[in-house]
Amino acid sequence: MRRHLLTSILMLILIVSCKQKETQKAESIEVKPTTELKAEPKKKIEEIVIPEQYLENDSLLTELESDLEKIVLNPKFELKAEPKTNTHDESVTDTIKTLTFDKTKIYSYRATNWESIYSAKIENSDFKFLDSIFIGTKKEKLENRIKMELKTDLLKIGNLEQTSVFIFKFENEKLKVIEYQGYVD
Repeated sequence: MRRHLLTSILMLILIVSCKQKETQKAESIEVKPTTELKAEPKKKIEEIVIPEQYLENDSLLTELESDLEKIVLNPKFELKAEPKTNTHDESVTDTIKTLTFDKTKIYSYRATNWESIYSAKIENSDFKFLDSIFIGTKKEKLENRIKMELKTDLLKIGNLEQTSVFIFKFENEKLKVIEYQGYVD
């Protein structure tokens, strides 16, 4: 009887743990090592772990990247260009471009035959993504647009490899910052 009871309990634990591991492909919520460091002179540094939600969605990522490419064309930006030696061929000089407008900065890498945005931080409501998402937008509006409930104040939308990621940061249920992290070799 006791052996039968132990076997039944083990089977129940196995079934419950298997069901807990079933997740949707496109959505995961976990605490990752996204951290903010707060420090004041001569004081101890405290680390705050921020829970995040990751949405793997290539078509949505493509839309966001397209919107970012359109934003770069806006004449409001001030351009600063710096030469950079190509890491693969030292005889070639590429260019790091920085576009700045108020609190928004966009960085791109220009080679001889291509250019790619590798980083951006949008903090102005002047620039729209997905036709209606901009700084100050309520969290609910983004939830409706992506058809997913946001359970954290940090949403990342990217590809499987996470080589291209948009980060939406909310504060008091309103969008505060949109960041982009891309990959350039």
